[in-house]
Order: sequence, then structure tokens, then C-alpha cells
Amino acid sequence: MAPQKTKDSSHHEAEPGFETKEGQDRRIIKPRGLNVIWGGDPRYWVIPKEEGKPAELKMACWLEVTGTVDVKPGKKYQISFKISFKPDATGWDQAPVFMSAKIGKKGKTMWKRIKSINQIIQKSGSESVIPDETDGQFEINVPPTESDQATKLQFGLYEVWTGRWKTGLMIHDASVQEVA
Repeated sequence: MAPQKTKDSSHHEAEPGFETKEGQDRRIIKPRGLNVIWGGDPRYWVIPKEEGKPAELKMACWLEVTGTVDVKPGKKYQISFKISFKPDATGWDQAPVFMSAKIGKKGKTMWKRIKSINQIIQKSGSESVIPDETDGQFEINVPPTESDQATKLQFGLYEVWTGRWKTGLMIHDASVQEVA
């Protein structure tokens, strides 16, 4: 199945079928199930065709990887990404990496800075989950049901502020887990 693209787009749009459920409470979204800005252009990203392979950032100055999952009203969800870095990764020192989440298109966006990136780079090749214990968990509460309430959790990983070129990030998957 070829990546879905909007007309004249260099972005990779999430493909259906790349989200799996682990039990009732956890969803894993593989790279092809995520939206990746510039992910449709092989100069910037390699989006894997094979299951189990990570997406590889070849180079970009604008990191934006997002996903959307259905959630249950009145519940709390924990969001994370499993990443690694290639040994020759560059541009990440002092880069402010953030995660965001909101419920529905009109929901209030919550942000969390991921400070552990530089420590993860030093363990190149080793998979790590962000946010890690030094960053603290990233959780969002879904309000109880209202008749017109959105039930889509929109989340993402970003570094769009420095304008510096970055390379070597590997995104293995994203996870959304119900915690309460």
C-alpha cells in the first residue's frame, strides 16, 4: 500500500491499519500510522514499507510527527514515543523538543518539553521511550461525555523553533495508554 498523499504534498499522511491494540487499554501506532511533515519526500524521511521498521529522519529543520486515536470520555491517557538515534545524529543539542496533546480540533493544547533528548542521543542505537522518568509522564484527561464532545485524541512530537537541520532520529512507534 503506497503512502497516502494529498495533491502536491510532500507530507506522509497516516495510513489506516497501522494501529494495533494491546489489550483493552493500550494502542501502538507504527510509523506508517502517523502523520509526518516532509515524510513523503525521501530526501528528508524514510517511511518504512515493512512492518517493524522505524521511520528515519534523514534531515529536516521542521520536526512534526502527529497521530490521532479514539478515546473514551471520562478517562485519562498517557502518551509516549519510542525513539532511537543513529550514531551520526546531528542538530539535537539545545533543540527544544516538545510533545503536545488535545482532545478534538478545538480542545486546549497541552505541551511538555522533552529534556531527556541529549541523554538519549548519547545512547545511540538504543531504543528509548519519551518522555522518560526524568521528564515525567505526559497524560491528558478526557472530560466526561457531553452531547457534542469530540472523542479524538490528537498528539504530536515537535521541534520547529530553532530552524536548525537535524538528522538521525528513528521513530519506532507511538503509544497511547488508558491509565484511569
